[in-house]
Amino acid sequence: MIRQFLLAAALIAAVPGAMAAAAAEADGNAAPALVDAAWLKARIDDVVVVDLQEPKAFQRFHIPGAANLPYGSWRTSAPKGNKNPAVLVSMMPDVADLETMLGAAGIGNEDHVVIVATGRSAGDLAAAARVFWTFKVLGHDTVSVLDGGLVAYADAGGRLAKGPEQRRETTFRATLRPELLPDAAAVAAARSSGAQLVDARSEGEFVGLYTGDSDERAGTIPGAKHLPYDWVAVDGGARLRSRGALEQLFTARGIDPAQAQVHFCHSGNRAALSWFAAYAVLGNKEATLYDGSMMEWAQTEDRPVAAAIELCEAC
Repeated sequence: MIRQFLLAAALIAAVPGAMAAAAAEADGNAAPALVDAAWLKARIDDVVVVDLQEPKAFQRFHIPGAANLPYGSWRTSAPKGNKNPAVLVSMMPDVADLETMLGAAGIGNEDHVVIVATGRSAGDLAAAARVFWTFKVLGHDTVSVLDGGLVAYADAGGRLAKGPEQRRETTFRATLRPELLPDAAAVAAARSSGAQLVDARSEGEFVGLYTGDSDERAGTIPGAKHLPYDWVAVDGGARLRSRGALEQLFTARGIDPAQAQVHFCHSGNRAALSWFAAYAVLGNKEATLYDGSMMEWAQTEDRPVAAAIELCEAC
């Protein structure tokens, strides 16, 4: 009954075996970047599950022992009453705030973390990838993403629990990796040095038909290749394509899987998924995620933006 409820709530059917085995990190770390439900079921007592659901949903169904850290807590909000577009939102929070949050949730530096989103769509998978990126920026390498999320776990017969969970508080200390957190200046420098720019937004945004908000100029960073984030997921769902399929997909879009890359979207959410495919699955450690993305880049005239289609709405 629980499985059926989750499947109905997610409005999808679980996709059978898109990736049978976990995708291991190419740099030799023990933690695989992507794990499936069978892997997690076999090691559930040896890992710490981070559940990204909102609290009410978490209390309905979650993996026993999980720490509930809703996705919104991994991104910043604008100060109350803020009307300054230069104050960016949806960014990675301050390192000290993340250390406090993780420690209070019972997550320490020695824990192997498995990130679990609901599993409704590629958007859920992108959220898990974004949290994976945050852990990497914080210097925590023993981190994995559950392919297919909670829906896949329930479909595989994984045991679920109801009600609140509270792990014992501990201490988390970050070792910041600034090279994984480029700002606009670093992206401009990467562009000048020949790094591949990967725009993970929709085609309408890429060609300049519309933008993420009114303060953002329409178009993309000149020279960027277009790889919609949901293309890296099977049928646009919550499971990632195989390594071989991803290599073919990147190549088909004019992106060398092995060369330096900067992935961006509107606010660094959707692009986290294409970045995850490049960095964690294809093993490209020169792939970075641009947190500010177009909401930062396209605000000011000193940074170039190219629009393939410019319409005259007054014509």
